[in-house]
Amino acid sequence: MPTLFRILDALQLSPIKSILATIIRIDGSAYLKEGTSMLMMENGERIGMISPGCLEEDLFLRSKELFQSPYPQVVTYDLSSVDDYGWGQGMGCNGVIKILLEPITEKLRTDLFFLKKSLEKGLSVLHEKVFSDDYTFKKSTFQIVSKKDIKNHHYEFQPINEGYKYSYLFTPAPRILLFGAGEDAKPFVSLASKIGFTITLCDWRPGLCHESHFPSANQFIIGSPLHIIHSIHFSKNDYIVIMSHNFLKDQEFLAGLKNSEVNYIGILGSKERTTRLLGGGEYPNNLYFPVGLPIGAQGPEEIAVSIMAQIIQLYRNASK
Repeated sequence: MPTLFRILDALQLSPIKSILATIIRIDGSAYLKEGTSMLMMENGERIGMISPGCLEEDLFLRSKELFQSPYPQVVTYDLSSVDDYGWGQGMGCNGVIKILLEPITEKLRTDLFFLKKSLEKGLSVLHEKVFSDDYTFKKSTFQIVSKKDIKNHHYEFQPINEGYKYSYLFTPAPRILLFGAGEDAKPFVSLASKIGFTITLCDWRPGLCHESHFPSANQFIIGSPLHIIHSIHFSKNDYIVIMSHNFLKDQEFLAGLKNSEVNYIGILGSKERTTRLLGGGEYPNNLYFPVGLPIGAQGPEEIAVSIMAQIIQLYRNASK
């Protein structure tokens, strides 16, 4: 997701001729999955990657003529060689990869901006590409889909009459709601943003909870714990982290979340502290404490890594 938005931002800011490379099919295994994209600009600049470095240079060379053409092209790489002389170059890839190279036309640029705005509004977008039997590109569509129409899988490549159809579901970036704008929250917000999560930062202290302290945060909510909770429309797919270091504020915030069905509520602090926050009662299955994976983290940066590792683990398991 962060790569996608970097690509979309670059297209919005730069008039340079560009080509979008997208993995549309993998037979076997590969370093990255179907749907992965990379932007190649005529000046040699690249955003993203579609391999661990073994295909990018060749793709750019293949694309030089396409910079002057509006017609997409599909290229195939066979990485199944077990030695170091094939395309895989010992990188652990042993599949056959098909990559679509699409010159950025005005229509595609418009479609990609539609995708960007839809995702920013929290909407999911189904993207479909149709190819003939010989993989000649025929058409492409982007369509907003409702939650009830979303399938469990985000990718499909299937035969249709006289050709193939590639389908990929783009979903909004997952959201982290962080309660606590202290100094130790800064590396966590920065890391979560780089990974691709959107961050809503909540705190009762306006002097701390603002953009100059947290430039990577997407939204700021200032007020009492109950005011914050009433200001948010919670989703089951949200991830909440409580790290304000103020026992009474944490207790009030946690009490307001007791009926929430979010996936994850992580609480910074010892088991004893959290037990006291809960008043000694039973706790729900979505409560994680001490927050983060037990990697022996020390200091704000390592704690941020442990928390994000736990969130990523849950997020990926939920996507399977």
